[in-house]
Amino acid sequence: MKKHMFLFVLSVSIVFGGLGLSSLVQADDHVKKSVAVSQNKEDMVQQQSLEIQVTLQKHYIDGRVSEETHTETIGAMEDFWAYYHDWQVVTQEQGEIVFKKQVSDISPYLKDRGYFGLSDDILTIFDGKPGHEQVIQSFYQIDTSELESYQADQLNEGIKIDSKEVYEYVLEAYREMTPSKSVSS
Repeated sequence: MKKHMFLFVLSVSIVFGGLGLSSLVQADDHVKKSVAVSQNKEDMVQQQSLEIQVTLQKHYIDGRVSEETHTETIGAMEDFWAYYHDWQVVTQEQGEIVFKKQVSDISPYLKDRGYFGLSDDILTIFDGKPGHEQVIQSFYQIDTSELESYQADQLNEGIKIDSKEVYEYVLEAYREMTPSKSVSS
């Protein structure tokens, strides 16, 4: 009887153990298939992704243009175009694209280095304080006889351009002081 019982327990163990082993083998196969599918998806994304050189040009109100170039990997074109939706395409060629954007501000360079001053009675922006510094841009002649003494001092010393508001204010304020040409009869 003990022998029969032992054989019965052994056969039940083999049957249920075999089923357990079978499910372990099936689970392992399932994991392998999942990994393979996942790897295939990654391979497809890598095959579909595109590397492109992107150049961004920012055009500022003071006329300066800054340019930045970087390489970008594009997985989905709709995401790429959505990201640059407020940029305008300048050129697009195989493997590269150039965008531009109008920036309603003065350039960081002008904020850092720009000063208004006079050069031969012409309102001018200098790279640094007026005097021996390089001229960045000239605008219009000013009738210096109309300047108040503090205005003449400011222009001789240099008016720091640290914001768009200062830039626009100075251009507008001194525009009224352009020499008027009289018409002779």
